[in-house]
Amino acid sequence: MKNSNYFKMLRIKDTVKFFFWIPLAGAILTNVSLNNFVLIAVISFCTVSYAFVINNYFDVEIDKKNSKKINSKSNPLAQGLVTKKGVLTLSGILLLIPISLSLFMNFIGFIFVLLSIFGATLYSMSYIRLKERNIVDIVSHGVVFGPFLFLTGVFLSQEMISMPLLAISFLFTILSANVLLAHQIMDYEEDLGNTKTTVIKIGKKRSYLLLFIFLIIALLLFEIIILKYYSNAQLWFFYSALLLLIFWWLPFKLIRQLGKEKIKDRFMEGLLLPNVIYENRIKVYQNKIKKIFFE
Repeated sequence: MKNSNYFKMLRIKDTVKFFFWIPLAGAILTNVSLNNFVLIAVISFCTVSYAFVINNYFDVEIDKKNSKKINSKSNPLAQGLVTKKGVLTLSGILLLIPISLSLFMNFIGFIFVLLSIFGATLYSMSYIRLKERNIVDIVSHGVVFGPFLFLTGVFLSQEMISMPLLAISFLFTILSANVLLAHQIMDYEEDLGNTKTTVIKIGKKRSYLLLFIFLIIALLLFEIIILKYYSNAQLWFFYSALLLLIFWWLPFKLIRQLGKEKIKDRFMEGLLLPNVIYENRIKVYQNKIKKIFFE
């Protein structure tokens, strides 16, 4: 087994793109020292990487049936490139580092590291699998990968929390829930018949509607937080960049996907239209014959 395959289990691209920076944002807003910022970055990377590794571990049978996962090679365990024992060892190392570091930094921060790890485990773990429970999957993802991570960064930097930071933590709840909702929509065809998600339960059309409702709520909340609590132009620019990166990248991708689906539907309707017209005419003639001979 190559070590590079275990490295792929960390899913670094997804880690950095979506969740790694959330504790860092919390730390930055508390004027954290450089030394603590570096430690928080290590804790964040290991915690989020653990969440992806343990998710791959428990999703192995599902991912074997998922052509996207197989083609992207995002779960080497599903392809037999790593062993379960090796993955559990990797998970143990990823757990040990953030728990050890946070324990010597701040007790409340340490508690939130534990909450993040515990929540990520319950989210994927067999027999519990919050990720396969209708509505609970969206809510739990929103909480575990939103405010738990954000408040980890805050409390590892200081012991107190202000009202603006609490408001921002709620914003991250919506953000994280929206990321999962968008992910489930994109994986709808692959998940159908293989796993249970909120999107599978309520359908794609309602899921799109819910996605954009969340977006509107998040944008309004973001505006209120900035206008009420902050006036620094640099902070506005910083959070606007993060907002665009997270809130809009997946939805725009979904809009393109939705557009393609509609074009495909219209194309199929065009192909089937002559046949539909023909069938309708046959039915009309059949009804006329019945009226003439049987009425």
